[in-house]
Amino acid sequence: MNESRSLKFLLIILVLIGLLLLLPGCKKEETNLKFNHKLHVIDNQMACATCHASGEKGKLQNPGMDKCSECHEIDTDHPSEKCLLCHSVKSAAHDYEVSESVPEKPKSYKDLKFSHEYHEGVECNTCHKGIDKQDSLSQIEWPDMFVCKRCHNGKEAPITCEVCHEKIRKDIAPESHHGDWTMHHGLESRFDRSCQFCHENQERFCQDCHRTQKPKDHIFNWKTTQHGEEATHDRRLCTTCHTASYCSDCHRSEQPISHRRADWMALSRENGHAEEARRNFRSCNVCHETSECMKCHQSIILRR
Repeated sequence: MNESRSLKFLLIILVLIGLLLLLPGCKKEETNLKFNHKLHVIDNQMACATCHASGEKGKLQNPGMDKCSECHEIDTDHPSEKCLLCHSVKSAAHDYEVSESVPEKPKSYKDLKFSHEYHEGVECNTCHKGIDKQDSLSQIEWPDMFVCKRCHNGKEAPITCEVCHEKIRKDIAPESHHGDWTMHHGLESRFDRSCQFCHENQERFCQDCHRTQKPKDHIFNWKTTQHGEEATHDRRLCTTCHTASYCSDCHRSEQPISHRRADWMALSRENGHAEEARRNFRSCNVCHETSECMKCHQSIILRR
């Protein structure tokens, strides 16, 4: 019976792995247009400007069917399977529309003003790293501010906000910082390194605020029920404000809530300290040395 269950479980795992392997292909097909930059730029040595003409305010325009027809034979009156060379099945099903052909631009781009004319002497690969080697539009990654800062460093090019931004200034926060930003900025700052562009001494900026204001999750029951679990998951986050000795200094005089239970020192594995030690022994080591266990267990036979 157990072997049969194990076999079924193994088959389910294999099926899930197979589905995960297919996902990248599915994602690529979801775009409405298929275009291979490598085939055009490297294999056929075409310049970017051949397809991308300069438009209003220095913005490069994406080529339309007329531009493609200069090299490709296209019969718009009689669509055939040849259309699927560039159009996906999804596009063909919707009258060959080409919207949603590339990944959506970051929200920060709404405030950005950029002219390709001013950057005419800059190689496309400088900002669009590796785009000439990409075989799918879904692989495109939009340049972030770290790319811009390679040149806009105050020496080679200006570094002031108004050069690239419509509204954002040193004293005007981005739209993302409005509303409930104070509730989410901590998580965002862990995944987005761009904070440093406005907050030059980021570490000091955070500390100056958090020394006087507690994080929003440090509510009334934070100390008694939540902080231990959060510290177990990510102790590095705690060190943003607290030193390593902060925990031990407090717990020397005040036991954790779990230690006050009547069954905390129970001999059975199902209750109390034994089960907690098996689950997360690292947590015990915050206050206890490993040798402390043997002080009691030398004379105790564990029950199973």
